[in-house]
Amino acid sequence: MSGCAFARRTKRATSGWRSACWICCRRMSARRNATSHGSNVILRRRSPRAIFAGLPGAGASSHSTHWTAPREPTPHRGNLLVAYNAARQLLPSANAWYREAEGASQDEQQQVWRVRAALRSLAWDDVARAIDAMPEARALDPAWRYWKARALSVAGKGEDATRLYGSLATEHHFYGFLAAEALGAAIMPVSEPLPADASALAAFGVRDDVQRVIRLTALELRPEAQREWLYIVRALDDDTLLLAAEVARRNGLYDRSINTAERTQRRHDFSLRYPTPYRTEISAAAREYQIDEAWAFGLARQESRFVADIMSSAGAVGLMQLMPATARWVARQIGQTDYRVGSLEQPELNAQMGNFYLRHVLDRLDGMPVLATAAYNAGPGRAQAWRGTAPMEGAIYAETIPFNETRDYVKKVLANAMFYQAQLGLPYIALRERLGVVAPRGSSGAPSEVAAIPAGDRPKEAP
Repeated sequence: MSGCAFARRTKRATSGWRSACWICCRRMSARRNATSHGSNVILRRRSPRAIFAGLPGAGASSHSTHWTAPREPTPHRGNLLVAYNAARQLLPSANAWYREAEGASQDEQQQVWRVRAALRSLAWDDVARAIDAMPEARALDPAWRYWKARALSVAGKGEDATRLYGSLATEHHFYGFLAAEALGAAIMPVSEPLPADASALAAFGVRDDVQRVIRLTALELRPEAQREWLYIVRALDDDTLLLAAEVARRNGLYDRSINTAERTQRRHDFSLRYPTPYRTEISAAAREYQIDEAWAFGLARQESRFVADIMSSAGAVGLMQLMPATARWVARQIGQTDYRVGSLEQPELNAQMGNFYLRHVLDRLDGMPVLATAAYNAGPGRAQAWRGTAPMEGAIYAETIPFNETRDYVKKVLANAMFYQAQLGLPYIALRERLGVVAPRGSSGAPSEVAAIPAGDRPKEAP
């Protein structure tokens, strides 16, 4: 079956690939059964009707089912396919094409991109209708609750919008901050840390399974250590989760500490969720290149969870996950003559290079953190290409990034920065201010200049 070219082409396109491949194999069988005459081969051609007559279920047998021809495409379904792909390519006409597809049944991705197409067009009535058409569970996602509130506000339904904003403002994520700001508030989550208890920390830390995690990590058996730790924390209550997170932090297991602190349901300690290891190195590099310290920490947290020697499957290394090619380019710019790939595991050098590169893309992308954050993950060329044809608020830019990973990454890094500005005692900068307004393509910065930035992005594929 794997050798069938028709099947390989068809498998991705239709759930009925097995039948399609069976047809193909029938054709191949016809060729193998051809009658040879001297040097010539005569193929017995079979009509499509004859081929389908041999399919299981064909014919008039009383115990068989009849084969049904594929459904003829309808204009609505064809328009929906055009609209969905246009939306994914951020074409300005996508929203109009979605309107022409009204009435066609939409799957989850077609529904969410219907909202995004409307957002790019600032068609707030379409935003509201598209969210209302979603199944209730999907419409309750924070993103769609926030954008529904925005649409209600534009429509003059302020009380309904305020109720939605109010429900979001108590949640600890990107849309929670935006909703709070829409209400005129600067709400920062309040921590409820555990009282210091040295004996409880010591007792948890000497457990055999905890010690095993520490040893596995020291031996660079990270996947095994993670599985063991997940088993330890799988059914703990909030207080014990915070105790475990603190033990992990004290043993330098920052990724385990963060992930454990994030599991709490009612009692939260944001100093454990948003720790500041390597503060000397990261803060010094941020100051050197005039990068917002909260943003630098937010990016490092998202990139590596502060595991200094981590390497991604794509080859990115260290705290700020630099690709070797980018790091070599940065090393030349900062005069690092003894650079080696292995030196990226040094927190001080990695933080210096990461902040230099962040400054570099920031300067070439209008000084906008939302664009530079997208560029750090997916490459500056893509961040530039995702601009619109008219000025666009940064929140809409972030919401309509075509790559799932980069869209999630940008939201999380900028939300992280909001938590870190509180952790670090920095002046409050609103998330909407961080997002700003993204200028249209071609309005600033020569495209050739952006294209000349070294390829610092990890390989990405459109979802």
